[in-house]
Amino acid sequence: MRVKFFCVSILITAALLGALALNAAAGKVFWYLPHPDDETLGMADSIHQSVLDGNENYLIYFTKGTGSLARFFLTGPDGQSYQLTKEEFGQARMAETLAALAVLGISPEQVVFLDYEDGGVPQKDAEAIMRALAKPNPGSVHRTVHILDRHPDHQALARALAAVAREEGIEIVTEFYHVYVYRSQLPMDQMNKRPILHREIRDLALDEFARWEPEQNRYAIGMSSTPDLFRAVRNSLYEYVDPDIGAVFDQKSTASYLVLTTADAGYRLSVGQRLSVICALELQNSALQFGVDYQLKSNLPMIRLGVGIGYHFGHNKPYGAVSAEITDYIVLVAKHVYKTNTQISVGIKVQLF
Repeated sequence: MRVKFFCVSILITAALLGALALNAAAGKVFWYLPHPDDETLGMADSIHQSVLDGNENYLIYFTKGTGSLARFFLTGPDGQSYQLTKEEFGQARMAETLAALAVLGISPEQVVFLDYEDGGVPQKDAEAIMRALAKPNPGSVHRTVHILDRHPDHQALARALAAVAREEGIEIVTEFYHVYVYRSQLPMDQMNKRPILHREIRDLALDEFARWEPEQNRYAIGMSSTPDLFRAVRNSLYEYVDPDIGAVFDQKSTASYLVLTTADAGYRLSVGQRLSVICALELQNSALQFGVDYQLKSNLPMIRLGVGIGYHFGHNKPYGAVSAEITDYIVLVAKHVYKTNTQISVGIKVQLF
């Protein structure tokens, strides 16, 4: 089934390539988006400026964002709840995104929606599609989201573009935009930032994600799913973008954190993308604990789920744990020490380096 879908994606890309041949004189800019609304949250001003610059802009969405939990909590101004099927929800997300793009100067003919599983965009498929667009368009600009966004689809597209850009025979310009920077611990004052030039246009695009018109298939989904991001973007004077693929592709594979919860205080060292080593001291009896944690795949944008095992030296017994990290700060942990007790704790996580 996946092979069939990949072939369909390549055919769609081939059709887009055919359309691109109609105007070889204009500059071509390709935007690779994981989900609807990522473009307005992370790069609306740049998209509009690219339109004003006379470029040919093409936006390729890899999912329709149907995995969002907002589908189950759609409530109108009158308090009435709406239940949409997964397909209806995807259509509604596309509708509000196309409306926002229209504000930015993008027409539906410039947009392609693929239908990969939300949270499961395969990097190799993304690479194949990006390669098909990059090879016949030397000197073109290719833009996507950032590897430091805390979502597997964002990371997959960032890695894919960085990998394709390094291939022999590929001559393209790349840029990587932060979408979730407002929820992260990244030092924003030290990041590459681009001043907003068209704030009124950007804000009008943001407004499209708050529009409630069920008869027009509009359910204010963006504002329902990530209201804090929409507020932060509206108040921001910048877009955060990294033009250097080295900063994306050659990122550090390790990071260390201080974790303080209602049960213990500890040190966490992440190794690679999913594995972490944990050393903690229980607050009640100063017992030492040592373990490892593995991050599970999840399509929830700012929630990371993990499972872990370790040893509790106070009880001299092994333990198992499940955890959830919300944004980059809040930690929830349920830990069971074998034949002893179960603890549920909440705390914060702070990155050290």
